[in-house]
Amino acid sequence: SPLPAAHSLRCYTCTAASSNSNCQTATNCTSGETYCMTSVGSASVAGISVTSITKTCALACTASSAGYSVASASVSCCTTDLCNTSGSSSIKPGSAAIILALGAILTILKSSVL
Repeated sequence: SPLPAAHSLRCYTCTAASSNSNCQTATNCTSGETYCMTSVGSASVAGISVTSITKTCALACTASSAGYSVASASVSCCTTDLCNTSGSSSIKPGSAAIILALGAILTILKSSVL
């Protein structure tokens, strides 16, 4: 018997975004596209480091489909809805999370002292 029609995969998509926060558009992929792909390219232009994040629905997880010709590029893929949230495993998490954690710890310390 034929398999029931699966819902289409949803991925975040953007082209050449400068940061992850500029790449939050959710898109319904076509039925054949079973991967959410994130490619992060970085290059140095006149001594300035430039990062470019591209997220897309993909038929296959291959670096060539990212179409990068830059100094370095990392490609990561995943297969669940909106799984390509982060820029890539090679991008370090922002300092905002660390600052929030420190703020919470300081608040707890203050309230326990007072």
